Amino acid sequence: MSYYITKNCIQCQRCESLCPTGAIKTNLQGMYIDSSLCNNCTGFYGTPQCASVCPTNQGCLPTRTNSDYWESWFSRYDSLVQNLKNREKQLYWQHWFNSYSEKLSNLIVTQHAS
Repeated sequence: MSYYITKNCIQCQRCESLCPTGAIKTNLQGMYIDSSLCNNCTGFYGTPQCASVCPTNQGCLPTRTNSDYWESWFSRYDSLVQNLKNREKQLYWQHWFNSYSEKLSNLIVTQHAS
């Protein structure tokens, strides 16, 4: 799914400088988004930057049908959940748990020895 520049665009060019794929272009007619380059900012940002920085909130909109919307939404959700599961923070918490367990075991042993 890509985005497109609407007639509500005021040509501020905020979106052009933030587009990570360089999909936003300018020509004699105005600004447009190259749909072959637009990837919804996937892999770069959590939300499409063109839509998030638009001062009119209507200058950059997604090109999609209702079925595409939900398919895209669930795809993005699944991707984010998978990223959370795969983070290296799991190692941090495993280390924390092991350290805590060791200290607790030492404390219990010390109290039973007294």
